[in-house]
Amino acid sequence: MVYKLVTAKSPMVMYLFVGIIFLITNNGESSILSFISILLILFIITTFNLKTEFIINQEELNYVIKIYGFNFFHKKLSSADIDKILFKRFGWATKGAILQLHKGINLRIVQFIPKDIMLQLETFAINNNVTISKSKDYLLLERREII
Repeated sequence: MVYKLVTAKSPMVMYLFVGIIFLITNNGESSILSFISILLILFIITTFNLKTEFIINQEELNYVIKIYGFNFFHKKLSSADIDKILFKRFGWATKGAILQLHKGINLRIVQFIPKDIMLQLETFAINNNVTISKSKDYLLLERREII
């Protein structure tokens, strides 16, 4: 199943307006400030088109970051690549997971939709004999959902 990352767009809109205001008020007086403003605007427009997907299959996990529809980063993980899955609490009431890998950077899985990603990830770990660890705070959130 395909899960998509939910990102906040409102802070980026604020930064975009700040970059445009710097560009307009500069009036060509400082070329360095103009250059930095243009870079800021291009960076923010690029981040608006950044899409992150996490795909859970029966035998493997895929983590994909796309910019303008092109794959920027793609990582295929089998159960042999994963050392441990840590289920933790992120923020006040947000459940998440950290995939600890044998080689490479650990992957953080937080705020993906649909919300059943943690259940599917746990099912994947059980079916493929991957070690699971749950923090006390995560267990508290699980108990709170049952009630």
